[in-house]
Amino acid sequence: MTAADAAPWDHFVRSNQLRPPRELLRRTLGAFALEGRAPGVAVDLGCGSGPDTVEMLRAGWTVHAVDTNAVGLQLLRDGAPPDAAARLLTHPLPYQDFELPACDLVWSSWALPYCPAAQWPALLGRIVAALNPGGRLAGDLFGPRHAWAGEEGLFTIAEDTLRQQLPPLVVEAFDIEDGLRPSGGEMTRWHAFGISVRKP
Repeated sequence: MTAADAAPWDHFVRSNQLRPPRELLRRTLGAFALEGRAPGVAVDLGCGSGPDTVEMLRAGWTVHAVDTNAVGLQLLRDGAPPDAAARLLTHPLPYQDFELPACDLVWSSWALPYCPAAQWPALLGRIVAALNPGGRLAGDLFGPRHAWAGEEGLFTIAEDTLRQQLPPLVVEAFDIEDGLRPSGGEMTRWHAFGISVRKP
């Protein structure tokens, strides 16, 4: 990636640093809390500047934060709670190349659509294999009616195909967004699926 290519992402991760943690993540963490399970090991794929990583750290999780953007990872390290420094492990590489450790949660906020389409089935298989029993995968994928569908490097998936790929994981949330939302300073056609699924 050239400096020119990285500049828009540098701006994005800076502007994204102070956003609140995603509601889908909070619901997923809440499911662990309702089970009475102590915080374990989480992986944040495509963490950016890490607002969701910080939420997991504050909840007591050990987090592997994975992203190619050096600015985002530095913002995350600088902004992480000081008492959580030993529980934050950053990995500067493409998340599809990351060797997943045994873990209890894999989270990815709007990063999975940037997985090369040919690598998605293998990535999903590796996530399922890495999850401990009772572990969860949560995150977002784009549907084929998304405004950015067809752009180079963007992966979309049909709802039926995604549902067929999820077993043996147990679906606890399958949120569908199909409409318009403000994005990048304009109203954008948004078609996306927010999932939270549990390994039996």
